[in-house]
Amino acid sequence: MGRKHLLFLAIGILSFYISGFLFGILSKTGIGIHGLDAVYFMLFTYVVLLAIGLIVSKERSFGFILKAFAISFAAMFLISVAFFAWGAYEHANARWIDAHRLQTTPDIFVIITNDELNQYPALKEAVKNQGGVKVKPDEWERTADFLDRKGSRVIKVDEMYYEVGFVLA
Repeated sequence: MGRKHLLFLAIGILSFYISGFLFGILSKTGIGIHGLDAVYFMLFTYVVLLAIGLIVSKERSFGFILKAFAISFAAMFLISVAFFAWGAYEHANARWIDAHRLQTTPDIFVIITNDELNQYPALKEAVKNQGGVKVKPDEWERTADFLDRKGSRVIKVDEMYYEVGFVLA
């Protein structure tokens, strides 16, 4: 593979990362790009970089332009597919445990001792932070089973009452 081909391989790789960097800058300024617009923006960034690469390479033959397009687009496409597949995998396995403090005493609740709470670190963190905690699927299931065996998802810890929720992505 020649230097010019490596240039277009780099353009394909960089177009994904540069468009992501530009997304970050635009997000900080309050301009949000979401959904299909993000894909269009990445393709626009790719076309601009491809045009710059063709100008720099000084190659004008149709065969070379076609090869340059194929190499750079394949690199960008494969990185994009890998990134989105990883994101889908992470999203499919995402689990949260929520614990929100109640202001009133509920009718039905179970008492959780500090020793029991220490055995379930995700539940302990959710109670401590009074919010959602991202957990691994096995910890999520183990904690849900524990509260189901206790008989309620409303718990009392140190004179405070919490409603515990289990969220799937």
